[in-house]
Amino acid sequence: MKKEQKNQLHSCIGKPELETDVASDSHPPQPIITPCPGMAQVFRLSELKDATNGFKEFNELGRGRYGFVYKAVLADGRQVAVKRANAATIIHSNSRNFDMELEVLCNVRHCNIVNLLGYCSEMGERLLVYEYMPHGTLHDHLHGGLSPLNWSLRLKISMQAARGLEYLHKKAEPPIVHHNVKTSNILLDSNWGARIADFGLLSATEKDLCGDMNGDVYNFGIVLLEILSGRKPYDRDYTPPNIVEWAVPLIKQGKAAAIIDRYMTLPRNVEPLLKLADIAELAARENPNERPAMSDVATFLEQIVMDGLVL
Repeated sequence: MKKEQKNQLHSCIGKPELETDVASDSHPPQPIITPCPGMAQVFRLSELKDATNGFKEFNELGRGRYGFVYKAVLADGRQVAVKRANAATIIHSNSRNFDMELEVLCNVRHCNIVNLLGYCSEMGERLLVYEYMPHGTLHDHLHGGLSPLNWSLRLKISMQAARGLEYLHKKAEPPIVHHNVKTSNILLDSNWGARIADFGLLSATEKDLCGDMNGDVYNFGIVLLEILSGRKPYDRDYTPPNIVEWAVPLIKQGKAAAIIDRYMTLPRNVEPLLKLADIAELAARENPNERPAMSDVATFLEQIVMDGLVL
């Protein structure tokens, strides 16, 4: 990251006069099932069918480019999420690719990632078993009618999601580019912690890797703007409807307060939210070379969270 960019980020953060711990939450901690690194359980197709009631629609949690995701209850009572590959995915893949992806997924372990618990490759089916995230997606809380998130949680989720992406970019082996960063791929666990989901395992050459990571940073900038404003990336109720075209000029003009979610009560000190807006503007810059690395975004978001937020 260039020195000028670091200076811009430092200028964004400063040292706000805050005291309250943003990570505090009224919900008691719940145990989270996570296997040892590199280990994944092999499931039988029959037990996953039973666990999902035969992959019935009422058990469906969502669907994406890979296929369908179902809520499942295993015979031992554990709640998990089962991702079932669709026919197109299976046709365009093969056993070798599946094995290679499994090898990578089994070694991806982080507290801000939805971790793999096991898999099934049987009778032409490709199924991946993941930790279950009981509080749904960030998208549903911001836009889908679920309980709104207070500012403390929004800041904590921003920081944790950034740490998850930083892990994929810098600490996973090989490095992983998400390719599809958005609020519906940020899930919330039993402790309201942010978990990155549905990251891609598309191969990228070393030459292309940096550019692809810059794309993740840009999309994360959009996520930050959504968290701050409460609006969708594209919304015809706003002019302009594109969130970046709407928010970034206001931030650059020193009018970031104008984009803060109007349905939320403002905290007594809005400075942390203004700093969040500055970081979002840097991440969403049109020129990829002007965007900070994910590790820098995570570090400065963490500083905001550590300083706290007075509600």
